[in-house]
Amino acid sequence: MYKNVKVIIIGGSPMSGKTTLAIKLAARYEYNCISTDDIGEILQTMADINPIKDLDYREYYIKKSIEDLCLDAWEYHQKIWPAVKRLVKIHSEWGTPIIIEGWALYPSLVNEFKSQNVKNIWLICDQNVLDYRLNANREFYQGASNEDVVKEKFLQRSIWHNKKLFDDLTTANNYIKVTRCLLEAELLEKASNILDHDEASLIEVK
Repeated sequence: MYKNVKVIIIGGSPMSGKTTLAIKLAARYEYNCISTDDIGEILQTMADINPIKDLDYREYYIKKSIEDLCLDAWEYHQKIWPAVKRLVKIHSEWGTPIIIEGWALYPSLVNEFKSQNVKNIWLICDQNVLDYRLNANREFYQGASNEDVVKEKFLQRSIWHNKKLFDDLTTANNYIKVTRCLLEAELLEKASNILDHDEASLIEVK
């Protein structure tokens, strides 16, 4: 166990690097690791909460407006939050140490956990990082009836989500600004520094 921290929460927009960071931290500190995407998939077997439903996910982006995409994401995240909250409570009180990562996590929701056993890390991306990583991930949009529309709407929703996370922050001691010059090893060390220190300190890559 890493000191007295039993739950590490990592939030960020899609393609911000949160999954990679979670896996690296889990290996370093010997924690279990789970994604809110996995939690959502489990819940979908019991309730009709998936906004994409039977659509091909690429056509979902083409069909929906930006406003509807953002609303769908927020509503879906609210639906799976009770399960995430329960998981945090269990592991912070008596369960094994765990890292929970995903874009369904928001500071305004997570801040209700006042326990010293729970630590939060937020990845706030420069827009050009989101754009670059989306374009590099050809498998995501390849084969869509209109690839440019899929990329544009996915990017705009990610920008909306990224801003929502930043506006939701109440302190400056637990976020990392992700830029093109931030290396994976540097991200890992900055995240470790957040776990190491309780005092407020702005983490930013120039």
